[in-house]
Amino acid sequence: MHTLYLTYEDKLLDMMIAYSNVESSVRFSLTHGSRYLPFDEGERQAMLEQRAFALARLAIDRIMRLTV
Repeated sequence: MHTLYLTYEDKLLDMMIAYSNVESSVRFSLTHGSRYLPFDEGERQAMLEQRAFALARLAIDRIMRLTV
């Protein structure tokens, strides 16, 4: 069976990125009193881009596994 990923851990990382909820994600800040803060707009856009690439890789992998 053909696959895009070298290891299962690579695929698992893409699944975690692809199915994360970017809008409700928060980060832990040590510099602001150890509080959870929302990501700024630039970080949110980068996360959305990473999510799109992860979804694309998962779709390509699914197609590769179906075609033999």
